[in-house]
Amino acid sequence: MRTMLRNMNLMKKLIVLLILFVVIPILVLDLVVAKKLESITEEQVGNALLQLVRGSHLTLDRESSDFEEKTEKIMISQEIQQLASIPSSSEYERFEIFKTLDKYLSNYSTNAIRYSMFFSDTDKQYSFVPNSDILNNGIFYATDLNALSWYKSVSQAKGKGVLRVIDKFGYNPNNVKTVAYLRQLNSIYNGETVIGYLLVSGIESPLQQDFSPFDKYADGQVMLLDQENTVLASNTEKFQIGSSVAAAADKVEGVYKLKEAGVEYMHVLHTSEATNTKLLMRVPVQSIIIDHISVQRLVDWIMFIYFFILFLASMYFIQSILKPISRLARITNSYHPGRPLAISMHSESKNEIVLLSNHFIRMTDRLNQTIYDQYELELKHKEIELSILHTQINPHLLYNTLESVYWHTFMEGATESAEMIKDLSLIMRIGLSKGKLLIPVMEEMNHAEAYVRLQLFRYEYAFQVHWDIEEEAKKYLVPKVILQPIIENAILHGIKHMSQDGELWISVRVRKGLILISVEDNGYRQADIEMLNAILKGKENNRGFGIINVQKRIQLHFGSSYGLHYSRREDQGVRAWIEIPAILDENEWKQPPA
Repeated sequence: MRTMLRNMNLMKKLIVLLILFVVIPILVLDLVVAKKLESITEEQVGNALLQLVRGSHLTLDRESSDFEEKTEKIMISQEIQQLASIPSSSEYERFEIFKTLDKYLSNYSTNAIRYSMFFSDTDKQYSFVPNSDILNNGIFYATDLNALSWYKSVSQAKGKGVLRVIDKFGYNPNNVKTVAYLRQLNSIYNGETVIGYLLVSGIESPLQQDFSPFDKYADGQVMLLDQENTVLASNTEKFQIGSSVAAAADKVEGVYKLKEAGVEYMHVLHTSEATNTKLLMRVPVQSIIIDHISVQRLVDWIMFIYFFILFLASMYFIQSILKPISRLARITNSYHPGRPLAISMHSESKNEIVLLSNHFIRMTDRLNQTIYDQYELELKHKEIELSILHTQINPHLLYNTLESVYWHTFMEGATESAEMIKDLSLIMRIGLSKGKLLIPVMEEMNHAEAYVRLQLFRYEYAFQVHWDIEEEAKKYLVPKVILQPIIENAILHGIKHMSQDGELWISVRVRKGLILISVEDNGYRQADIEMLNAILKGKENNRGFGIINVQKRIQLHFGSSYGLHYSRREDQGVRAWIEIPAILDENEWKQPPA
């Protein structure tokens, strides 16, 4: 750690010390206090919710006790005991019994809560009575009680009331569920004789009305569950009656947390021994600690303001002392003779470090000016050298062209000679280019095409030429007369003697800020590629006048990173290509000093 600090500059040391001894301790303290307060808040709210759940569950138990009292009254009523035990011999008597029982039971039913009774009718003596698939409450007779989904649990209760989720009676194509209080009716004259079974359906409505104390918890989900964690009543559409809830199987009462679908919930659970039901409340932990989060955000804003003030104080210290020192060190480390500094001078100040920095910048400016003066002299020498090279290549081209004119004038009529003279005129005009050293690719292509036509005349169309010039490339500038010497080499040394089989491919493309000019031939003679590249690098003297002229002119314009290269084609022949930067103006490119 000490070695690392020793190798840092002053600004980094200040930043590291502030982070280690100010920022990190404050952030850690804030995090620890926030977590502790969050834990205390969750514990206090959890205890308060547990008391609320307990009280509400007692209210729900009293609701179940009311149903127990009403069903007890029905069970011991003289009408039920006598009518249900009277033997009937005629269908008329059975109808009268059914009508009397139905009328008696209808006095208890309401719009929400409906009372029904089931009796065994194995002999089908009451077949005239509609079943529960037609009526939503009343007196029903079943030929097989075991087929009823609730029968087993009610019969095992031996007269004790139970809560179960069943399908609603009547027309119910969607299998809508309801909660029923079910009880076996025994004879008061003979306790072992079962008269029938009493069902009170629709009791979820009064049960859910008892959830009103939880209304102030907008995010709270309250559910009354049976022992199998099946929902008997709920205040949320997410958990419908009859659905199952993921509750801890080993929990009877208490507060615990579970994570579901990435959201952490606080579960508050209470179990009633009287009704064997569970009252579960689920509340997102985030909503419980919302007040704590608000306070924490206020603390965070205070910390932010504190850090902002600390940042301003640090910036003032850095600006007045450390930054001038760092600036001077950066200037002295980055300066290279001839390259302008990217840092301007400060305004006049009494700060000694600023004065020293300004004096150093003035010194580098004077040194750079001397280097630039020398560089301009070198450029003038290079321009003179370019002019000499151009005067060398034009007589050479003129000689070859006049020789072609001579032969075709001798062998053919005046029309072809006129065409050749026209192309020669075009070549001479582009070669001069009004003294310009760079011309558009389009003009260079015109020059090359004129030269190729002359060669086709000369060699009686003994080869084919394929042109592929991108439209976008025509506007960029290239050194003039760089393509003709390469085409001339390809014809003379590659396809000159191939008797109609020779082919030449010339292409110009723009790729990633570069102009790529390619000349390929399918010459059958094996070319010495290594020697050609050695000539371009100046390792072979007195050879390759044309291509070394092209190479020198490109590199004098753009630097040694660009120029001409040779390689073998994949099938047969030689490929020559030129890479130069894509520029639109002669002043756009300025070669860096050597």
